[in-house]
Amino acid sequence: MSGIVGIVNLDGAPVDERLLSRMTASMAFRGPDAQQTWVGGSVGFGHTLLKTTYESEHEQQPFSFDQQTFIVADCRIDAREELVTQLKAGGRPACLDRPDVELILHAWHVWGESCVQHLLGDFAFAVWDSSKRKLFCARDHLGVKSLFYSHLGRSIIFSNTLDCIRQHPVVSETLNDSAVADFLLFDMNQDSEATFFADVLRIPPAHTAVWSPEQHQIARYWTLPVDEP
Repeated sequence: MSGIVGIVNLDGAPVDERLLSRMTASMAFRGPDAQQTWVGGSVGFGHTLLKTTYESEHEQQPFSFDQQTFIVADCRIDAREELVTQLKAGGRPACLDRPDVELILHAWHVWGESCVQHLLGDFAFAVWDSSKRKLFCARDHLGVKSLFYSHLGRSIIFSNTLDCIRQHPVVSETLNDSAVADFLLFDMNQDSEATFFADVLRIPPAHTAVWSPEQHQIARYWTLPVDEP
């Protein structure tokens, strides 16, 4: 239930720190135990923490091992022992008593974008790789955790809270008529990416999203296996 938010300006424009702080504070209901932001020039992450496990007592987000690659996450990782074993085999000093977000970032350093193939649990997270100027976002297999985004011009705004994104001044209040019609007719959106707002989309379950100055790609990384009857 922790809150996450991020602003990435691919044109190099600096992030408004006061705006990021206001957006982060709006998610205090998701994480009343701690609130923190990080800004690195044209990129900024915010997080509100809800402590639910022993490991989360040591949790700090946004998080980085090397001050080059940063992560913000709302996550609960399962099969931790197996994952830690794989990470150690990959040369990472992973420990069971560390927070889930650190295990995800270890996984990113070992496997890059394919790290989601090694993660089990409920998660929505974003990683900023400053060396490649790349933003990588991922949502868990069944979509237990939400992850919304708005890509307007050269700016990407993401959060697991829709109302948080709407506080950014470039995000309009224009409604998505198709999504509203779907809800009235079917009680749900037929488009898994749509929201009620034209400027705000969602990353579908079992999908990743990548943004860089040269690339914008959303891809499925897992499909529910269905055996022949």
